Amino acid sequence: MMLTNIFRTIFLLIIVTVVSGCSAYSSAVNTLGSKTPTSEMREQIEVPVELAEGESPFCALPVEPEPEMEPAIAALPREPYRARLYFIFDTSTFTPESEIAAQKVFDEVRARQIAEAIVIGHTDTMGSEEYNIGLSERRAERVRQELIRRGIPENIITTKGMGESELLIETADEVAEERNRRVEIDVR
Repeated sequence: MMLTNIFRTIFLLIIVTVVSGCSAYSSAVNTLGSKTPTSEMREQIEVPVELAEGESPFCALPVEPEPEMEPAIAALPREPYRARLYFIFDTSTFTPESEIAAQKVFDEVRARQIAEAIVIGHTDTMGSEEYNIGLSERRAERVRQELIRRGIPENIITTKGMGESELLIETADEVAEERNRRVEIDVR
């Protein structure tokens, strides 16, 4: 058992050493010369050091794409787009901030070639679970109608109301939490 703990500790130290090698890398080498560069820590530890510049051999380096691969890279689909819009208490009306943000969200969705848009409505914990399911569905439908109005084909939009079942901010029952009154939009 004790031997297992020693091996775990050694393994952990090796992992920490390798991972820490990916930060700004320089290795300190002891020297005995007065003209060698020294670190700022020299005065604290009173040991002359020489800083060796370079990259850690343990870190991944960025790779420049090859020119013949550019058409294939350009053909890749864009990353999924995710957005969140918030609603006024007990309504399917955007908050003033989300009313402004909604235009940018809808423009971003419209600018993409999308295969699927998922719109999920949520509520806080005020009201009954049954009522909140209906309210979250109305919120999702509001966003769906806005997307359709902006030219997104309705057959690629899926909506669902989750009610209070997936809270962004965990609260007790009957707590009005504005960050839970939301619609999440996921476009692929």
